[in-house]
Amino acid sequence: MGELNYLTQDQVGEFEEVGYLVFEGLFNDELNQGLKDDVDLMMEDRARGEKKMVMQYDVLGAVTSEPVVVDRVADLMSGKKFTHHHIHARWQGEGERGSPWHHDYVQLPQTNRSHLMVHVFMYLDGLNGEVGDLLVMPGTHTKVMHGDADRQFEYADLPGSVTYDDLAPGSIVIVHSAVQHARRPKPGGQSFRRYFIDTSYCQEGVLWGSYTNVEEINRVAMQKGFDRDGKYAFLYDSSQFYDRLERRERLAEVNEGSLALQL
Repeated sequence: MGELNYLTQDQVGEFEEVGYLVFEGLFNDELNQGLKDDVDLMMEDRARGEKKMVMQYDVLGAVTSEPVVVDRVADLMSGKKFTHHHIHARWQGEGERGSPWHHDYVQLPQTNRSHLMVHVFMYLDGLNGEVGDLLVMPGTHTKVMHGDADRQFEYADLPGSVTYDDLAPGSIVIVHSAVQHARRPKPGGQSFRRYFIDTSYCQEGVLWGSYTNVEEINRVAMQKGFDRDGKYAFLYDSSQFYDRLERRERLAEVNEGSLALQL
């Protein structure tokens, strides 16, 4: 693990307590610009109706195994290996809608937090109070609730919540996926693009619900060398996942009364 990529014990303790860590200006200029260029290309492709998986873009796909990110995530995983769950990317501009309070911990049904899942939010042009602020509710990763439990509050400040509206370009936020968070819509954006990437990682030891094309996504990642000569091949292990859409249908058939009685 690179000397600059590790977390201190204080940082690990802070993550365990509040559920997230902020790293301002983490990406160097070359990596940051390469990611922005790929996001621009992807947005242009989508505008033409050409939809490619994010993993097919060289710099965007490679960020899923970027050492300055992955090595920090590793320090939160208690020595266990972990897999890459997904990557989403886009830029957001003027008039962008918000995203109400929610969490992204993938579990069906929501019953425990035995294994760690994290999301990494990447802000390539930072945040400046335009387009959308990041809202987080510290400590909510220790509670078990449905992802939309606080959705009725939309984008409101809640007791104890924290707003981030001023981050340097190339900043990332590593978030326990069970932390409640939101994107508050803000005016502006005529000359500011809110470049946003989120990528996610799951601790091994349980199966995680994923997309039906996870095997193809991981095949592309390995084919393009995102495992970095094998060092990060463990990130692209499709055996760690199940098809959550299929299981959701099966669960609905037996989801009556206490699930403990179904064991």
